[in-house]
Amino acid sequence: MNGSPKKVNSPVKRKPNVALNNLVIDEDVDNSDEIRPPKQKRSRLNSPPSSRSPKKQRTSPGSHNSRPKNMKSNALYCVCRKPYDSSKFMVGCDICSNWYHVDCVGLTEVQAKKADQYICPNCDKMKAKNKELYCLCRRPYDESQFYICCDRCQDWFHGRCVGVLQSEAQAIDEYVCPNCQSDSQINFANLKQLNAKDFENLKKLLKSLQTHRNSWPFLAPVDPKEVPDYHQVIKEPMDLKTVEKRLTDTSYDSLAQFIGDITKIFDNCRYYNARNSPFYQCAEVLEGFFVAKIKSFREAMK
Repeated sequence: MNGSPKKVNSPVKRKPNVALNNLVIDEDVDNSDEIRPPKQKRSRLNSPPSSRSPKKQRTSPGSHNSRPKNMKSNALYCVCRKPYDSSKFMVGCDICSNWYHVDCVGLTEVQAKKADQYICPNCDKMKAKNKELYCLCRRPYDESQFYICCDRCQDWFHGRCVGVLQSEAQAIDEYVCPNCQSDSQINFANLKQLNAKDFENLKKLLKSLQTHRNSWPFLAPVDPKEVPDYHQVIKEPMDLKTVEKRLTDTSYDSLAQFIGDITKIFDNCRYYNARNSPFYQCAEVLEGFFVAKIKSFREAMK
C-alpha cells in the first residue's frame, strides 16, 4: 500500500460560488495566467512561481459620484449590455477591462470592494483554454508530477514520460530531451523498442524491486477500504503487481514506458503522504535502489 490516513495537498475541496472563484482577496496578488514550472530551475517537483502587479481602480462607486475615467458615456457594459448607470455598483475585469454590475455576475458590493482582482466569466474561460502545455504528452502543468527541463529547448518534461527519475535528475549535468537529441545515451536506451531479451531482464529487475525490504507499501494496489480518499487524490494509481502484469503481457514498447510506471509509484506516494511518513521514506530508498539498477540496464542496452 502506498498510502496512509495522513495526506498532503488533497485536491478535493468544496467549491464556492462560481463568481467568487473569479475574485482574489489578497494584498499580494498573483496575476500569472497559470501555475507553471519555473524556468530558472532544471528539475523540480512543485513550487509554482508568482508575479506581482500593482492594483488599479476596479470598482465604480454606484452612487451620485462621477463615472470612472476609463468608462465611456456611450459604451455598453456588462453581460446585460447596458450603458453606465451611476446608481448601480460595478466591478471591472482585470484582463479585458470591461465593467460588470455586481448583481449581474453574482457578487455583492462588499465582496467586490474587498477583492484585489476580478476576472470576468468570459476571460476566465479563455484562460482555461489557453493553458500552456508541456512535455511530449502536451498536457498542462500538474503539481503532483516531477518535471525536468531540457537545457536546449527549455521545455519541461514529465520524468515519467521521458524515463528520468526524480532522484537521478540531480546527477545529470545537462539534460537534453528526446525532441532535441533522440540518439543521446539516455534517450536511445529509453526509447529503443524492447525485445524478448529486454522483457526477461526487466522481469528480473522488477523481482529485485519486489523483494527489496522497502517495497512493502508498493507491492499491490492501494485498498480503498483502508484508504478511502486515496483515489480522489491520486488519479493515476500504480503498483508493482500491475507493472508485473504489464511485463507479462509485453504491454511496454520502450524502457521509458516501464520507467514511467515505476516513477508513477514514487510520485504518487510522495504526493499523497507526509514527508516524515514511513511510506514516503520507503519511496525515497526504493527509488534510489531502482536508479542504480536502471542505470546498469541502460548501459547493457547499448
